[in-house]
Amino acid sequence: MSREPPDGDEGELETVDDPQQNRSTDQTPDEERPAGVVVDESAERLEPDAFVKRVVETALTDPVAAGDAVGDLLRIVRDGDDEAQTAAEEALDLLGLLRPVEFEVWVDDVVAFASDDDDYRSFVGLRALAQLSAVRPRVAAKGLEAAVRRLETPHTPTRQAALAVVGEVGQAFPERVARTDRQVMAALRADDPSVRLAGVMTAGKLLGAEPQRFPRTVTALPETFEDDDEVVWEYAHAALLHFVREHPSQVPEKRRVVERLANVSDEELHVREGSTKDAMTTLLAYEPGFDL
Repeated sequence: MSREPPDGDEGELETVDDPQQNRSTDQTPDEERPAGVVVDESAERLEPDAFVKRVVETALTDPVAAGDAVGDLLRIVRDGDDEAQTAAEEALDLLGLLRPVEFEVWVDDVVAFASDDDDYRSFVGLRALAQLSAVRPRVAAKGLEAAVRRLETPHTPTRQAALAVVGEVGQAFPERVARTDRQVMAALRADDPSVRLAGVMTAGKLLGAEPQRFPRTVTALPETFEDDDEVVWEYAHAALLHFVREHPSQVPEKRRVVERLANVSDEELHVREGSTKDAMTTLLAYEPGFDL
């Protein structure tokens, strides 16, 4: 890891602490942390399982402090036994959900995991990058090459995470992921519904950014409107609404899309009331004389 591990036995870890104050720029200073949440510096060294448990407990009340343990959690995922690995992976996921910006300080280590040939370690790294990219897409773009290499891996969780990285980074910097158009199209046509779901979510972000860079994705998205998986079906239509709202002139087969939207409701799609009507009205402006 980029930060040196605690001195002493490799099998033991110190409680979460950061004596060098090496954390993200918007992190809360020690003196501003809630009383009783700061890690007990006098605590004895902990075995990996106990260490991870302490990190999780800290994360639930002070994710900023818990962010100092990211390097050690990655080390446990890499070197720990199966039980400790699983616990550390889940702790990293929790941190990513609560405060993904904490991965910024550790981005080089996270990218190294994402680039690993091992499916499991690559997944852990790519998932962290996907979480980070939602708040720091420029920083997460450091791992873009690792994500692109995994876009068609048979390991489903890793493929999903790679697609998420591409979607989040591509939403901010579409020019950097234009080369992934074919792989996103392939995800929309995948046999596994979880991959199709990741595909339509990514498609929605990319087509809402610069659809002209993703012609294959534009063509393939309508195929998902008849998907037999309810969640994929719902997100496919949500992706379409986002596409229409951001770039109506570039939506192909506008009449077909209007007819499609006429047969669904805001309630079915779990979107803001009036969203489907607004999208239809927008597209009809490009089709004078068209009568439903």
